[in-house]
Amino acid sequence: MATDFGEKERAFIEGLKENTGRSLDEWMQAISAIGISQRNDVIEWLRHQGLMFSKASWLERIHHNGGKPIYAGVTREAAPRRPPARRGEMRLGTPPLVAIPAAPAPVQVTNAAPVPKLAVVAPLANGGELDALLAKAKAYRPLAQHVLTKIRQVCPGADISLRESAVAIGAPAPFALLGISARELRLHLALGEHPFDESVKKGQAGGGLGKGDALSHMLVLTDARQLDGRFLELIAQAAANAAS
Repeated sequence: MATDFGEKERAFIEGLKENTGRSLDEWMQAISAIGISQRNDVIEWLRHQGLMFSKASWLERIHHNGGKPIYAGVTREAAPRRPPARRGEMRLGTPPLVAIPAAPAPVQVTNAAPVPKLAVVAPLANGGELDALLAKAKAYRPLAQHVLTKIRQVCPGADISLRESAVAIGAPAPFALLGISARELRLHLALGEHPFDESVKKGQAGGGLGKGDALSHMLVLTDARQLDGRFLELIAQAAANAAS
């Protein structure tokens, strides 16, 4: 006998914590915190957290349902064999029609910390061009906005200029460069002799400033929880290095 979707949903929810490191409530909080409204963008963000398309789609549906399970309180006899499809949407469990880049492995969280609310960058003179550039980050666009907000909190007077796929902060020589892509964000910083470690990596091609290579270090950003106190200290250090 075929399993109805009510049973599938219950099994899916019960296994979330063990399989993904987050319970249903924690996933609902995380989705709300990123500030994305378009369902495809939510699914893409969840894919970047390491979830399969079908599971990402199911979480998006529950979030769209106010964070409540779709089949809660529905008897097995009344539960449909498949959820109602939205207009222009693939059926749950159907493989995507286009290839999606492999997502990084999910971070297993034993005591999931609250996901910070992502702030929106205040309007800039080049706001329209900035919006177009940040749109290239797709599901990471709210995170990119949050990064810029944090940098401007530490260095409110810093100039911001745009490059083909990056936002440069500081003038005449930038002390930070935020590389934009749909897979991750790379923040290149002028940290001088600061030691490298698991989080603060050696800068890579595209983040330096030519032979001087002042932007010597790099942070790979995929989660708002990375923008903590240490992150702010690194921004301040990079700005101070550029000013000295």
